Amino acid sequence: MSALVLPVLLALTVVNYRTCRDFRYPPFLFSVLWLVVTTFYHFSPIPIDPIGFPTAIIFVVVILSFTGGAWLAFLLRAPCSPVREGDVVRSVGLSSHPRIRILLLFASVCLLPLLIVRAMHIADQSLFENFLIGLRVELFSEGSTGYGFLGNASMLSYFTTFVYAIEKSNGKRERLEYYLSLAVSSVYAVLITGRTQFFLIIVVLIGIGSMKKRLSIRRLAAAAAVFLFCFGLFGISLGKGGDLQASWSENLSSIRESLAQYALGPLPAFDQVVRAGAGPQYGRNVFLDVLNLSKRLTGRPPISPIQAEVAVPFPTNVYTAIQPAYIDFGILGVVLAFVFIGAASTYFYRRAVAGDRLFIFYYSLSLFPLLYSTFSDQYFAPMLSWFKYLVVAYFYFGIERTSDARNWQRGQHFDVPASGNKLSLPARGNFTA
Repeated sequence: MSALVLPVLLALTVVNYRTCRDFRYPPFLFSVLWLVVTTFYHFSPIPIDPIGFPTAIIFVVVILSFTGGAWLAFLLRAPCSPVREGDVVRSVGLSSHPRIRILLLFASVCLLPLLIVRAMHIADQSLFENFLIGLRVELFSEGSTGYGFLGNASMLSYFTTFVYAIEKSNGKRERLEYYLSLAVSSVYAVLITGRTQFFLIIVVLIGIGSMKKRLSIRRLAAAAAVFLFCFGLFGISLGKGGDLQASWSENLSSIRESLAQYALGPLPAFDQVVRAGAGPQYGRNVFLDVLNLSKRLTGRPPISPIQAEVAVPFPTNVYTAIQPAYIDFGILGVVLAFVFIGAASTYFYRRAVAGDRLFIFYYSLSLFPLLYSTFSDQYFAPMLSWFKYLVVAYFYFGIERTSDARNWQRGQHFDVPASGNKLSLPARGNFTA
């Protein structure tokens, strides 16, 4: 890849930062992520295939499209203008329906033993002695139905944890409930047998913390340490970047190499897709989750989301988030897809900055596929999962928003900062990592 592209990415990153002067602004996060990864690729510590100039240009086009989508979200208001008092969402106190939250936690805990039993049954069908390896092989094998309907229990648990994080208070009981929910969600993540679930939990909690002004350098460092620990532990347990029989020093070396391969491999892998120049597949990849749902409903085996490996020169089967739209609809499809994603992400951001709990959830959830975009697609592949999250959150926080609006009309009081009668809201330059 030509080093000339790096200054362009740097310029886009600077422009996106200057737009809002806020590290939480989605186009800034998106551009800085691609800048860091492509720079790391340019000075790669491991042998890796070169990327063609057309592929590098596509990376720039994707960032421009995402940024253009953000400006579409600003059409009705000047970019990053201070939030007006009339735009403030006043649901800043405790949850207006804590009983529902307790029921969600209770359901998550009760469903966990059922999922464990199901996981043991699935793992027993494999020929591997290692429980995690056997479970992972069976879950992701061709035609596998996985956990079936019971698989929604993990989403329920994650949602419960995120709700507790958004509504977190200093009460001892609620803090204990939050940590219990977080522990239960971690067990669910282990049973999915992938590091992606831990990344989801960590990223969403970071997003919530940033919007609730609870994020600090120390907490960011702790979150990064937890993810790296999970990455290494799963790598060793699953034999993907480590070995249970090897020494710590050997495993650390393997983990570092594996981390570099995971971070950089998708870029030359996508380059091979561009070079292949195959004809459009018209939605087979973008809408794969929907197609598989129709197959399950009609009793046909689903299409495996696991893709074929390519050598770059090490084997990899992940191709960045750009791949589905590109191989389905070409460069025009990529532009339209990321304009829409940029617009939606920025709209969530603007509403979240205004203190709207529903959009704090939406914004934080949107950070996960955004920060995953240089590695693999998490925008389109789990499309139905995102739909479930959006709908459940809309009804959960919608009840709260309706209740708060009625209480406000009745003149009831709300928790506000001690500094005065107006809410202190983040505007420009208020948050630094």
